[in-house]
Amino acid sequence: MEQDTPEVDRTARTIAENVFAAYMRQAEGGRHPQSEQTLVTRLVEAIRPEVPGGTPRDIIDAANGALDAWEQLQGGGGGPRVTALNRADGSVGLSTT
Repeated sequence: MEQDTPEVDRTARTIAENVFAAYMRQAEGGRHPQSEQTLVTRLVEAIRPEVPGGTPRDIIDAANGALDAWEQLQGGGGGPRVTALNRADGSVGLSTT
């Protein structure tokens, strides 16, 4: 079934999952399964429009915007942000603000 998923969706999902994993490794607080699903979905929704023609900076900005919105809803802020993206494999680098 994964082969039916368009490449842009797979790429956005891979980047979003990598952002989430790196974010959770650096952010304070626990990991809740419902929160994980919601944040990954929001990251995918933010990143996907930038994947086809956006620059790495566009994708980084979209991911960071989703993290900003997420933290505001959670009543927190100032967590790590994406600072680097390798489009070839979807890997990301984060640093604390």
